[in-house]
Amino acid sequence: MRHAVILGITGSIGTTALKGINESEQVELAGFTFHNSKPEGFSCPSLHLDGNYKELREFLEKLHPDIVLNGIAGSAGLEASLACVDAGCSLALANKETIVLGGRLFLEYAANKGVKVIPVDSEHSAIDELLISNGIDNTSHLIITASGGPFLNTPASELHKVTPQTAIKHPTWKMGHKISVDSATLANKGLEVIEAHFLFGFPAENIEVVIHPQSVIHSMIRTRSGQIYAQMSPPDMIFPIMRALLDRQFEKPVGSSLDFSNLDLNFRKPDFNKFPFLNDAFECVKKEGLYPIVFNIADEIAVKSFMEGRISFPQIHDEVRRALDMNWDKAPENIHDVPATIKEISGKIKI
Repeated sequence: MRHAVILGITGSIGTTALKGINESEQVELAGFTFHNSKPEGFSCPSLHLDGNYKELREFLEKLHPDIVLNGIAGSAGLEASLACVDAGCSLALANKETIVLGGRLFLEYAANKGVKVIPVDSEHSAIDELLISNGIDNTSHLIITASGGPFLNTPASELHKVTPQTAIKHPTWKMGHKISVDSATLANKGLEVIEAHFLFGFPAENIEVVIHPQSVIHSMIRTRSGQIYAQMSPPDMIFPIMRALLDRQFEKPVGSSLDFSNLDLNFRKPDFNKFPFLNDAFECVKKEGLYPIVFNIADEIAVKSFMEGRISFPQIHDEVRRALDMNWDKAPENIHDVPATIKEISGKIKI
């Protein structure tokens, strides 16, 4: 039996993890954190997490779980991930911002502490599985799939009419508001490109993005011999979550099986002009430094402005691009300097 702690138990990742744990005979909930009101019906220890990451570290050190699932949304997840590493806990990482903001500094810090980091994003979970099966040295390219979001077939000239209510209606995934808007702009896919670069060490020219509306193939790899291997499953986060909580060791199936009796799969090249966040992300991968951090933070600020009705849907990208065009100082050299750098960048971005 593995004992798991969930950070952000009431979010979409947390609730899906609970479903998986309840169906599993291999994982037990050892504790959880919540941000607003405490959910009822749990007998295990809990912590109201409101920015006190020293308290989180102490909470985790006391529980000493086998693994911690970080399901906290946004840039706040970085400091929670650092608390997990400082507590010596293996980390099931659903918070992609940890990798986008922390980059190599975070991964090196975790490695030096002897902490295992297992990706939970469905795309990166799939890549992780494929690289284990086929070998990273035998792989030439990573191929990240994207559903295309709710406006895949909407003309670019009509995007100024998009409202927050329509932007959060993702066609295949049930997610929180911020990540749903990012999926509509494809900024989320841009973040995943940056995340894949740092997690797996592939340069921009060896990472591809392909539109796949059905969200059944979660990622692929292209081998040096030209063969392509894909990971397929229904669009349900229960599989990558349980894969991470079980440390990649399954004793029984989880979630629903894929039904091929009525399944059509489609693919197309992304429209980089209509969805320019993808170009920005590849630029950030090439430049590194502060650019991935600026991409992430500017997008958070712009999406918040959009959801509050202060800017239009196309202006989300306009504002992020304006931030990326600013002059930025040298990137931090210590992972514990990153939170202060984030605050500094946030103060310079005015929308």
